[in-house]
Amino acid sequence: MNLFIDESGSINNKLETPFVIAIVNVLDFKKLNTVIKRFVTSRFKKLKELDQDFYNSYGKLTKTGNQMFHNGKFKELKGSQFDKEMKKDFVEFITKKKYFELYYLKIDNKLLTDKICENTARAFNYTLKLALSYFISHKLICDENCLIQLDERNERTEARFFLENYLNTELCLNNITEKHFTVKYLDSSDNPFIQIADILANVYYSHLNTLNYEDEMRKLKDRKILISEFSFPSR
Repeated sequence: MNLFIDESGSINNKLETPFVIAIVNVLDFKKLNTVIKRFVTSRFKKLKELDQDFYNSYGKLTKTGNQMFHNGKFKELKGSQFDKEMKKDFVEFITKKKYFELYYLKIDNKLLTDKICENTARAFNYTLKLALSYFISHKLICDENCLIQLDERNERTEARFFLENYLNTELCLNNITEKHFTVKYLDSSDNPFIQIADILANVYYSHLNTLNYEDEMRKLKDRKILISEFSFPSR
């Protein structure tokens, strides 16, 4: 099993907004990669337009450009550069065939203690462990050896060599699984599947904050792409 993970937001109990993690389980690498290439090719001009510095009516820079392109050459897809219409378009395009499954994790910042927020790497790892335990024990995800791949730019330095050992120890000792987890950190610009996780994390983050993506969330569920959502702390 191959899981690709990215996030949206920050772990901080001073924020009203949540922190979101998207887990993409790729079912068909070749076909999903082709879909991504077609999306970029068919939307190239619009993507380039979106990847510009954006200033509000007061002249304040609210979005930094040059995240998806470098010197006019396409680099990678970034959900933070998408506008509402592009996010909706992406969900429609990427879910026409079931080439992957999606799992969401939501951390409700308002319910976090100061102690948890002292170490965001630990909070991230702990929540991921809880979510994987839930997905495996409820048979929502396959119980098999797993390669987890994350964007190295979101990497928490102190957790680089910790997460793999932590997952293997905790999930085994708690009798969740006897399978092995391998964790790798990659440059997302070289990995289209992490880019998918990035965009879908942003879609869910935007939905939680605006409730303007109900159709997209329903589409993810109706097309059997979104398998489960896990929230922490539990209410």
